[in-house]
Amino acid sequence: MANDRQFLFPLNPMTVIKDIRRVRDIVTVLARHGFGQLVAALAKTETYGVGPLIRSFQVPAEGEEPAEPTTAAARLRLVFQDLGPTFIKLGQVLSTRPDLIPEEYAAELKKLQDNVPPFEFADARRQIETELGRPLTELFERFDETPLGTASIGQVYAARLTSGEEVVVKVQRPGVQATIESDIDLMLMLARALETRFPRFKPYDMTGILQEFSKAIRRELDYTTELRNALKFAEIFRSHPEVVVPRVFKRFSTRRVLTMERIRGVKIDLGETIGDDKKTLARVALQAVLVMVFEAGFFHADPHPGNIFALEGNRIAFLDLGMVGRLDEGMRFRLADLIVALLERDVEEIGRLLMMMGIREGKVNQARLRRDIAEVMDKIVGLPLEEIQFSEILTDLLEGARRHHLKVPNEYTLMGKALLTIEGLGKELDPSLDIEAAVAPFIQKLVLARYSPKHLRRTLVKRLNEFYHWSHELPTHVMTILDDLQAGDLRIKVEQLEQGRLMRNLEGIAGKISAALVISALILSSSLLLTFTRFEYLVFGVPAGLFLGIVGYVGAAFLGLRMIRAVVKERDPEDS
Repeated sequence: MANDRQFLFPLNPMTVIKDIRRVRDIVTVLARHGFGQLVAALAKTETYGVGPLIRSFQVPAEGEEPAEPTTAAARLRLVFQDLGPTFIKLGQVLSTRPDLIPEEYAAELKKLQDNVPPFEFADARRQIETELGRPLTELFERFDETPLGTASIGQVYAARLTSGEEVVVKVQRPGVQATIESDIDLMLMLARALETRFPRFKPYDMTGILQEFSKAIRRELDYTTELRNALKFAEIFRSHPEVVVPRVFKRFSTRRVLTMERIRGVKIDLGETIGDDKKTLARVALQAVLVMVFEAGFFHADPHPGNIFALEGNRIAFLDLGMVGRLDEGMRFRLADLIVALLERDVEEIGRLLMMMGIREGKVNQARLRRDIAEVMDKIVGLPLEEIQFSEILTDLLEGARRHHLKVPNEYTLMGKALLTIEGLGKELDPSLDIEAAVAPFIQKLVLARYSPKHLRRTLVKRLNEFYHWSHELPTHVMTILDDLQAGDLRIKVEQLEQGRLMRNLEGIAGKISAALVISALILSSSLLLTFTRFEYLVFGVPAGLFLGIVGYVGAAFLGLRMIRAVVKERDPEDS
């Protein structure tokens, strides 16, 4: 059967029994916290045998009455809290993704805390020795048996290497990977069963959300990901002594054990306790995140106060480097354009840029999109600069694009949340912090870089190379179409259209093919002139072959741009 659930250990009866018990736990907790209707819906589906299984549990659909009235978001948080580590981690990941869930749910899930008991030191020791292949006493001069912290995925211990460095050692909880993957399997099974039986659940894209979570949690389960991130951040801030990145020790790190330099400091919002200047700390933290986003295109995706330590000398250190975002050069250029348009309150340009940045998942009503953008911009009309939260406005615009069937890449969403978090922290430390003034130099640098001779030359060479390959492939494609047409094998899917419109479409296609052939001929002839002409004759002081070749390329580029413009206008008609 298509989409059948793949159990992790399908031939192990004990695992199947354990999975059945886990399903019972899930539906019982859902019912207890007021999601009885969801349990009843699951009981009606026959997909994967979910319905009969849930009905056999005889779980009351009504569940227990909440002790006090709560919102659905608050009750969902309680469900995740009761169901343990995997669901807590799911909630924590979702709390950073308002592009996937409503804002009120994201805000509520931020309250989730890792409430799991520590595992025994003997288990941690066994894990370390298995992973690193040597006895603990040979690896470390000192190793504290009491963990500094316990989380759903692992524990952190203080230690000292035999070479004398003070370190922290992150050790993965034994068996946590199998537990998490089994829970994700069950969640996917229940989500697919619901979406198959009840189409009204499909718009919520529960399976898509769980697949996103599955990718994120797999990255977090591999500690070498955080190790590589730390090395990358160390390179980015090599010339920034005010920003400290913990040193990682590769020889003492694997997929399940991570050894890093121990950073001694306090949470940045408590920086005054070590005599630091809060205003300086705010500026340093903001500048560091702006360097990550706009210069490096590689940024800490969760820079909340718990992940930034204040050190002596008005320095800061970034911790917990497992969750990062990436913006390539093109994405940074578009982001700079969007911020410029935002600062200029240019609604038309903001709409155009959102269309470029997003992936269309349906028909986009551009007039409504512009109206919604104008409503967002109205929030800052007349406000003094210190009261404007530009990151919040930027995040609102990116999230608003989703409501108009524009799927904005996750990287932009992570970036928006990172900027929003650091702006909020910065203004908490220094209410007079000028975000616009801090961002302006980075935007200016990006704009200058985009139009620098080096970048323009690189872009031109890239586009000419693409055009060259396209022009070589085009005649082959045209001949294939003509051969199919001659052999009677050409199939054209035609929807029911009125005759006039059909003829106009066919005429347009014929015109584009003709233009493409002319462009190909111009490029081919220009290339031949440049390659084989001896250049004895001069035209306006320039060798004739070179002159004619350049004219041919310019003509081809002009026709190509006109054809692209025509195609874009056809695809993006003005919606009313």
